Amino acid sequence: MDKENVYIIIPVHNRKEITLKCLETLKQNGDLDKYYVIVVDDGSTDGTSEAIKFLYPDVIILTGDRNLWWTGAIKKGMEYAYEKGAEYLIWLNDDCLVSVDTFQKLVSFCQDNPDSIIGCQGKNKSNLDKIDFGGKIKNGLDYKIINCPEGEIKRCDLLSGNLVCISRNIVDKIGYPSSKVVPHYGGDSVYLIRARKSGFKIFIDNTNQIFNVYGESTTAPQHWLLQKGHPLDILRLIFVHQSILSWRVWLALNREEYGVFLGSLSFIIFYTIQFLIPIILITCLRFFPLSSRYKLSELKNQTLSKILKTN
Repeated sequence: MDKENVYIIIPVHNRKEITLKCLETLKQNGDLDKYYVIVVDDGSTDGTSEAIKFLYPDVIILTGDRNLWWTGAIKKGMEYAYEKGAEYLIWLNDDCLVSVDTFQKLVSFCQDNPDSIIGCQGKNKSNLDKIDFGGKIKNGLDYKIINCPEGEIKRCDLLSGNLVCISRNIVDKIGYPSSKVVPHYGGDSVYLIRARKSGFKIFIDNTNQIFNVYGESTTAPQHWLLQKGHPLDILRLIFVHQSILSWRVWLALNREEYGVFLGSLSFIIFYTIQFLIPIILITCLRFFPLSSRYKLSELKNQTLSKILKTN
């Protein structure tokens, strides 16, 4: 069976079971037979590549030295696919579980709309009321995820990079993502902002059921107050280039969107309010005993619950 000229690029590192579940889903959907699948393994030590070679020998494996991170891995996969003549390239995080015909619908949309980029909306596997990723629109100096109605496709300003389909002509026009500027978080956003500003339209698709099985990340903590480790660990993430809390990530995003001068100004305002002040406050609270922090967290949740009921 001849495969379509579509390459699915999956960046992975040391989460073998999640990666194998992703590939098993693609196999059950018939996608492994229909499309080329590239796994970019950035130096996993848990036997990920070995397991893929044994279970899914048709999957193309590219390797890294643990320094690729998300952006570098996606770039490496895109370069390989482009050199092989790919007409469409699909970014896929291994914690996404896709439904049958998802990729075909995305590719068909791009074929019908040549100057477009399209991504999917994904729900949290453990909480179906929560949207983990999807389309975003500008909201002041920030972006917010929109809730695209089920069965619809809507235009938006930006996408989460978890599941995105782009065409070859985008690479022709703007090249590849820059892993030096944003090696991990923000790599998708900077690239898609550049594409939008180069004339490409961005859309979010909610005609497929997509689930996200994402877990806690040390570089993107979800529960700052209760995060394990030294009280200063959250503050240190400001200076970790791969962290979502990194000042360099948000400076790059703002400059890509607004230019050097206005971008730098908007970065100072946005980052100070959204990150710096909360991080300093949380860091101070993290010096309290864990039991006290649990009580503070519970009080916060109760307060938010009352506010929501009132509204």
